Amino acid sequence: MSRPTVKLLILDEEDRLLLIHSRDPKSRDECWYPVGGGLEQGETLQQAAVREAAEETGIKELPTGHPVWSRDHTYTYNGREVEVHEDWLLHRVINFRPAPAALTKYERSSILGFRWWSIPELRSTTETVSPPGLGQRLADLLHSGVPSTPIDISE
Repeated sequence: MSRPTVKLLILDEEDRLLLIHSRDPKSRDECWYPVGGGLEQGETLQQAAVREAAEETGIKELPTGHPVWSRDHTYTYNGREVEVHEDWLLHRVINFRPAPAALTKYERSSILGFRWWSIPELRSTTETVSPPGLGQRLADLLHSGVPSTPIDISE
């Protein structure tokens, strides 16, 4: 059964996206990915977004997010295959310096840092970014605006 998760597109006032840089403990592969994680029992997407953002970035006040995408995805982490259903929320914030407040054991061992990425940087990077094509997807989203219902971006 897929694990329900929330993914956050945290954009600053210059449309830069906050991503986490991590290294898989087992494979040693590196990747950049958005803030987010699993929903806890009884949590709404918004509640999970606020909790995950606080834990992973230290942000104390996260504005309400707008549902924009959904994705069913299977990935391998630390030698294990993980099936997730992701609901993606768009959040607008004032740029801040991430200072994680409550990382898990795995996050502490794998997170290398954070970076605010512009769309041109995301579109031209040779580094691994998840999901694939994130720069173009984000450009399309900002051009078209928040959809009336979330768009399925499953591969």
